[in-house]
Amino acid sequence: MALRKRPPNSRNPERSTFLLFHQTQQKIDLEQNKLLRKYKLTPRQFIILQTIDYHPLISQNQIQKYTKIDRTTISEIIKKLEIKNLVDCQLNADDRRHKEIRISNKGRNILRRLQANIEKKENDFLKELIFKTQKKFLDSLKKYVKD
Repeated sequence: MALRKRPPNSRNPERSTFLLFHQTQQKIDLEQNKLLRKYKLTPRQFIILQTIDYHPLISQNQIQKYTKIDRTTISEIIKKLEIKNLVDCQLNADDRRHKEIRISNKGRNILRRLQANIEKKENDFLKELIFKTQKKFLDSLKKYVKD
């Protein structure tokens, strides 16, 4: 079978940064889902649970500000976390239109176990980079997602 001539200006997809990020994201998703499945959590539920733990008595608007997840999705996730007894919600004493959300003891226990496992996976990923490159890489990613 004869090889076909490549069209002019065609680009090798194996040199694509997008392809590399796609493959990286797929691998991260697989590993993340393996860890989260044990606790019946989604990646977004985990991120929101972490945010609530780090910012006690946070509001949904503040969660949206920190995570960049849309408010409707946050509201649905909070309801699911509340049903699982991982968070508690109560109306703000000063402004009854807003809920204050805090992590429950059960939620904190699960979160601590997950954080330890996820930190190990993150370190496994980052150990492939030399230290100076790690910092530059992470700083570049942070700058990119801020824009």
